[in-house]
Amino acid sequence: MVSVYQTLMGLCGVLTLAGIFLTWNLSRKIENFFLGHRRLSWYILFGGILTSLGFIATMFEVHRGIVTIAILLGPVLIAYSLSESGLVRATWTMLLQVSIVAGSAIFVRESFYTVELASSVAVLLLINAISGYVRTPEEYKKLAGISSWAFVVFIWLNIFAVEIASAVYFFSMSLWIYTLVRLHYVAAERLGNSTMRLLYSS
Repeated sequence: MVSVYQTLMGLCGVLTLAGIFLTWNLSRKIENFFLGHRRLSWYILFGGILTSLGFIATMFEVHRGIVTIAILLGPVLIAYSLSESGLVRATWTMLLQVSIVAGSAIFVRESFYTVELASSVAVLLLINAISGYVRTPEEYKKLAGISSWAFVVFIWLNIFAVEIASAVYFFSMSLWIYTLVRLHYVAAERLGNSTMRLLYSS
């Protein structure tokens, strides 16, 4: 029988995929406005897909060597896109969150867990991308901040308090999706559906 934990984790996986797509779409709009024909945003999509494939492969017990390549390459592509575009600023908060997540590896003896943490870092990068865009309204930066910190808490709870970890994960992903959807509406209201340029008007 499927447990509540498994159900919520599966649902959160779907929400994560939706978040990856929505983040890519918003990044694509910003990129088209500021960078012209550069297509760095596609690295976000490809990186997210690779990270997701890593999770799926783990569920079906595919050889770990293949899974490792997918999981590690995903966040590398995402980080490359965000840094090369110049549209997202790295923050001390994001670096602190990544450090805290990485620190959880100390309490897990499973060696493959360290590799799996790379996918968690990828999700953190995507959530923080919202607050990293220089003209994102403050209210949405705050929501993204809450979502990212909730995700950090989930990583640790998933080690020490599994029974409530999935609920925190669900809250984090739901808030992330809500923020991304609201940003789409804000963009449409400000710039019009036909000339949507995310949140950047001159």
